[in-house]
Amino acid sequence: MPPLQLTSLLHKTLPHLSVNGRALLSALGCVNGRPTSISELAQWLGFHDRYQLARALKREGLPPLETLGGWTRTLYWIIESQTSGATLRELARRDHLDPAVAYRLVRRITGQRWSQLRRAGLEGALLSFRDHCRSCAGAAPSRRAPSPVRPDSARPASKARVTPPTPAHPVRLRGILADRVAVAGAPFDVALASFNVALVTRGHAAAVDVLALDRPRVTRTIPVGPVPTRVVASPRGDWAYVTSQFSEAIDILDIHWGQLIAVIHVGGHPLGAALSNDGKTLYVSTNRDRLVALSLSRQSVVAEIAIPHGSPQLCRHPSGRRVYASGWRSGVVAEIEVPALRLLRTFDLGGVVQEVAVTADGQSLYAANEAGWLDVVHLPTGKRSATVKLGTAALGLALSGDDRDVIVGLLHAGKVLVIDRRSLELRATLDTGGMPRLIAAHTNGPVLVANEAGWVDFIH
Repeated sequence: MPPLQLTSLLHKTLPHLSVNGRALLSALGCVNGRPTSISELAQWLGFHDRYQLARALKREGLPPLETLGGWTRTLYWIIESQTSGATLRELARRDHLDPAVAYRLVRRITGQRWSQLRRAGLEGALLSFRDHCRSCAGAAPSRRAPSPVRPDSARPASKARVTPPTPAHPVRLRGILADRVAVAGAPFDVALASFNVALVTRGHAAAVDVLALDRPRVTRTIPVGPVPTRVVASPRGDWAYVTSQFSEAIDILDIHWGQLIAVIHVGGHPLGAALSNDGKTLYVSTNRDRLVALSLSRQSVVAEIAIPHGSPQLCRHPSGRRVYASGWRSGVVAEIEVPALRLLRTFDLGGVVQEVAVTADGQSLYAANEAGWLDVVHLPTGKRSATVKLGTAALGLALSGDDRDVIVGLLHAGKVLVIDRRSLELRATLDTGGMPRLIAAHTNGPVLVANEAGWVDFIH
């Protein structure tokens, strides 16, 4: 998630940019103007190589990436200096940079000394940044983002719909690592689209991979907007909805045809997503602390409310009348009535709340906490009924298909835990390595774990 203050300032200073231009600024804001490599940044944004990225910058009327990154880093230092009172020497050392290099960078990029920029303040620096970009743009025309395409018009009429088969009786997890499929580009989320197909978001590749479950493998790759985070499949398994952070949009995919067919723009970077029971409304959280309701038939935002302190994860109550949003910055989980979008309760759990899930009977909510524990909330009373200490950061969480186990991913430990839901006793510890992110549980099949290090694990 990019720093909201910096990216918002960049976007407001250059409001004429297209969706691609805004995504470029978001990416630079996310790394404070200092990407690891240009090629990696290009891949992150969905470009084939650094040359295609350079051409995109030119079309947007923006300066070369080195200059644009230098401006972003300078603005970041000014914000940090005004907030904390730190000197540029202290900020440079905190960033493991020689202070002399930092002073020369500021002078070369802005044409001013650091002391001059400090006196002019953030507003003066932003005006200088805007003027510099305008001088690079010259008379280049601004570009508008393409209009969304209606799914019905984009779909070939000859393709038949396939109704998913009725699932067999759920089988309890044995707690063993069975298969592993390599997926490049920092996999983040994984979701089941049907009983033999799963989808994986590749956050640093602007793509979603389609996995076959019968013989675990990647069958196709669908290009989407930059930094896809969550993916939610429709009830019939023919559509998928992807939160693309840096394009500030929801991408609609046709799974059967393997293509992006529509885009719904939202305010801010979309993070978590949950689909209504009837499949007609998608609820999306954004980095502006908003919960947005999207009508999928109208492809537009129909309602939104403020939610407490950000929410990277959402889950739906089995009744379909509640949505739960984890507020990671404040350690709370918000309970929202839908479709009315009315905040009902907040559960103060402390720490850094991440993934949440509700049991099939609607009685209990489980919450993984990056501060090192797992919480259980009794929903009828709204009280925390149990806490399991894990000793390290927990992020991904899912309930098994039979609702008998809780599967928790330990982000920095490279492990996945299988915990008995009733007794809260540990049944299995699986050494996956890497950084396990989000988790999907098959009704009568494997549990899938997306790993940011470059693969998806299958647990049986």
